[in-house]
Amino acid sequence: MFFLYAIPITLALDIQHETYRLDNGLSVILIEDHSIPQVVVDTWYHVGSYDDPVGASGFAHLFEHLMFMGTKRIPQGEFDGRMEEFGGWNNATTGADYTNYYDVAPSELLDLLLFMEADRMVGLDITQKKLDLQRDVVRNERRQNYEDRSYGSVWLTVPEMMYPGNHPYHLDGIGSHEDLKAATLETVQHFYRDWYMPNNATLCVAGDFDPTTIKEKIRFYFGQIPERTLPERIIPPIPIKPQEPSKTIYDRIQVPAVIMTWHSPPLYENGDAALDVLADVLSGGNDARLDKEWINAREEVQEFSVFQMSSQKSSLFMVQAYARPGTDLEKLAKELQQEITAIANGSKPVSAEELNMIQSEWEMNFYWKLESNLGRAETLQTYLFHTGDSHYIQKDLNRYLSLQISDLQRAAATYLREDQAAILYVLPEETK
Repeated sequence: MFFLYAIPITLALDIQHETYRLDNGLSVILIEDHSIPQVVVDTWYHVGSYDDPVGASGFAHLFEHLMFMGTKRIPQGEFDGRMEEFGGWNNATTGADYTNYYDVAPSELLDLLLFMEADRMVGLDITQKKLDLQRDVVRNERRQNYEDRSYGSVWLTVPEMMYPGNHPYHLDGIGSHEDLKAATLETVQHFYRDWYMPNNATLCVAGDFDPTTIKEKIRFYFGQIPERTLPERIIPPIPIKPQEPSKTIYDRIQVPAVIMTWHSPPLYENGDAALDVLADVLSGGNDARLDKEWINAREEVQEFSVFQMSSQKSSLFMVQAYARPGTDLEKLAKELQQEITAIANGSKPVSAEELNMIQSEWEMNFYWKLESNLGRAETLQTYLFHTGDSHYIQKDLNRYLSLQISDLQRAAATYLREDQAAILYVLPEETK
């Protein structure tokens, strides 16, 4: 259940919920909603590709796959089958800084979902056969989503251009073939012991549950799992400039592209929201600046994609321009930088009309993401993980609604400077 008010900032937008912590350190979020007979069990582990062991890139993602391979009490294949038999479903994602596992099912399956999530937190059955199988699955995923997909190589190249080789963000979370092949059963077991524990996790139960029994159920299934000592994280400094300012790669594509990337502030820090809005000023519709000029007027670009890719410890701001064949890509990159610089130096400032329209869109998006039990669970998990405040939603919305034109100008001038940009040219293989 959530409450929406039409007057921005002055009245609170919130999701009714309760947070508490078990004695073993497991953080719990409860969101009660009886509007539909459905329940969501959403578990976040505070470990992601940032924590991949040295020489084992892609390990957090590989481990996500292994978490579905069965325990001593729930054999391989039954984790999905038991909930799907009654109309439930589940999935998981691995980010740079966290891994989440979410189950959605009719409310009568709540005990089963809690049991299975607690069981694989402590009782995962890892064997060499399962490791070999999932290693092949992940390597094939790399081929399908990165190596064989048009422009997929961009996501492998950009992190290498932006971060030094010893930084955890230097390699994409999918990992390299060499590191995945080198993964050992011992490394898997160590990773499980190091990171998968109650005091490194947050459990959210959202939906149609009995508030008089839910805490006892959670204590019964999770309360006996012992907490352990977490490894110490070493956080290297965040670079300001790219490691490689310019690079050209070739791909099986027909449309050449220019990818421009800058280092930007971490999620929720000053400048992060301003860059989100600035991305919408530049592209995202026929009236956006880059679309209007280079797609509609000049017809030099087929498509733009501009976004602030926010992470917990460091972010990237990206401009992707998919140019029409024959376009001078170096000239295009220079002119795109000039367009951004014109915002930064005030010669072409963002207008009040542009800002107001985008702020309204962001406000609407906040409401939309709260429509489902899963959406509310993931929203509160995100806030608790990144800010420590599960009630952060109004503060988050205020980050966008309180922005002034000067904030966007300052963000562009601070982070999107020409001497801080990395430019990646992606060309068709036949031009090599």
